[in-house]
Amino acid sequence: MPSPHAATPEERSRPSGRLRFWLAVAALALVCLVLAARGVTVVPDSEVANTDLAGNPTFDAHKYVESLWASRVLPLMRDKPVEIGVVLDALGKDPNAAGKQYGHRLLAGDGPWNFIVRGEATIKAAETKLRHATLTMEIGGQDVVLQIGPVIFGTALRDSLPFVSFDQVVNQIQFAQVSRELNDRATASARAGLDVAALVPGARVAFAGAMSATQPPQVTVVQVRVTAPAAP
Repeated sequence: MPSPHAATPEERSRPSGRLRFWLAVAALALVCLVLAARGVTVVPDSEVANTDLAGNPTFDAHKYVESLWASRVLPLMRDKPVEIGVVLDALGKDPNAAGKQYGHRLLAGDGPWNFIVRGEATIKAAETKLRHATLTMEIGGQDVVLQIGPVIFGTALRDSLPFVSFDQVVNQIQFAQVSRELNDRATASARAGLDVAALVPGARVAFAGAMSATQPPQVTVVQVRVTAPAAP
């Protein structure tokens, strides 16, 4: 029977498997020490959650809108709206002149003019059981749609505010988040204390909100109240 193979001097000099493992651990620890010496900082998970992949602070649209809603948006709705009939008449004559006189448009774009408007009219049609609830009324000889949410379409509210601009955020995603947050605030404001069941054809309502120069006219309502009950 052949005798077992005797280990060569080279094989006897190789480290065992257990020794190789601990050598690898020691090497890894040494690398960590070198990185730490070069200024690498260990960041807690709680801080990583508030940064993007580049380590920049993430954008909080809720906090951004909250910081200006009561102090700037609501006062603008209260003090600066133009009668919607005046705006509609001006748009019918010269949209660009109407925009320059009554509206606001993003400086970096050539999109539609947007307006802060108010009005009072009788409801012609009401779709209040939908997520995208609307009221339709006739103003200045044309149908105007009021969006009362909770789902709001478009960016009219954001784009009508002269103190909100794209250069305040990093990218289009954040700018879209601002629009959604503003629309959500508009819905909450419009529906606060509002008896939705009273919004029926024939009821008269007063409103204030933002309108884009598109057809048909559509207003993102921030404030709405019933001023007279529906006719019997």
